[in-house]
Amino acid sequence: MPDPIALVRNPEWMDASTRPACKYSPVVVHKAQTPGAIVSMQDALKKRIAVCKSMAGAKNDTWFSFLRAGPSHEPHLRSSNVPVIVISGGSAKKLAIDLCSDYSLAWHPINLRNEPLYLLVHKLDFNNYAQAMSRVMAQFRNMHLIGWSGGGMTGFGAARAAALAFADTLPYRPQRILMMDQDVIQTEVTRHTNPIVQRQLDGIHQTKRIAGLGVGYPTRVPVPKQVFPREIKAGDRVVGIREPIPAPNKPDFNSPAQQFVSIQAPFRKIAQKTPGLVAMDDGIYPAYMVGGGEDMLMGMQQQLNEGDENAALLPGRILKKALPAKPQDKSNEYWNTARVNTLAALYAAEKDTRIDFEGKSMTIELLIKYFFDLGCLTDLNGPDAHNASACIIERIILRLHKLGAFPADVDGTVFSH
Repeated sequence: MPDPIALVRNPEWMDASTRPACKYSPVVVHKAQTPGAIVSMQDALKKRIAVCKSMAGAKNDTWFSFLRAGPSHEPHLRSSNVPVIVISGGSAKKLAIDLCSDYSLAWHPINLRNEPLYLLVHKLDFNNYAQAMSRVMAQFRNMHLIGWSGGGMTGFGAARAAALAFADTLPYRPQRILMMDQDVIQTEVTRHTNPIVQRQLDGIHQTKRIAGLGVGYPTRVPVPKQVFPREIKAGDRVVGIREPIPAPNKPDFNSPAQQFVSIQAPFRKIAQKTPGLVAMDDGIYPAYMVGGGEDMLMGMQQQLNEGDENAALLPGRILKKALPAKPQDKSNEYWNTARVNTLAALYAAEKDTRIDFEGKSMTIELLIKYFFDLGCLTDLNGPDAHNASACIIERIILRLHKLGAFPADVDGTVFSH
């Protein structure tokens, strides 16, 4: 019988005041694992992939599908254009208000110098966004709304994988894209149209397919309101925040490339794994990392970390803003239903995983009950508990990669074959 996987609590996750900085890390998985425990970790990875693949209904590289609002082809665009893809969800009305009153977001159409913008949301959110964004899209012709679907799969990894799969559908075949989170602020030290930043990106892309336009942080900051001048229009030059921004702390350079990244083509590669079947691989983001570990695993697999530093990060600090608290979208079926179903399916499959928690043998199900009894979780058999379980498995997967023990048959084609 394989050995249990050794791990301990993460005190910062258990403390509500420090949890936001490590919300995806309920536990720390030991560096030292027995050979039998490593087998258990490999089994956990394979089970995670099998469950996700079943939910996705993935049989080939067409498992993603897309909806679109706006023109499907822009004949003036060329491969030299750098489209921006923003992943969003459940924030249609908030973003619409922000975009119509302020231009502090890094991806505001004003800030893109007429480069194409694709707001990527799940298909369950598509109608909400189409209604809320109609005014913005009428004003800025470079903005497009895209809905993605990956069967029954949801999660952070699936959304990022969908973004790269969508980039592969663009008829003008861009050689590079920018991908960012919906709340990233434009600053001078991370502004992608800043010539200094452009030169830094070019330097990183000499050796790396992906570059982070700064070091990401989980906290949000107050932002001086940048009100629209009446005469402003698409293509005008708008610079980022000029206020002094503290440099990233030295230890933070071991964080993943996230929040605001530049990715070079090819976004997916041709992979022939099954005789007679030629398909695209899954891209650099592992879709099976549902709970927030996709950026870290991607960085490991792309060998972005050299020693204790991420060689793909620019030296600036990425800032994020809090979006307006209201109005709320009338529904958020993606987050409240589809995501809940994904997490529940994973929990059902993974709750019996054997672990050694601080010297005591138990299952993840028992560990979740322990965290609930301590008041660390809001439910015992609901999204909060299921999300914590998913994050525990992803910490195990990340440690497995660090140990150099990923199974040889797990590569970038787990969904496309």
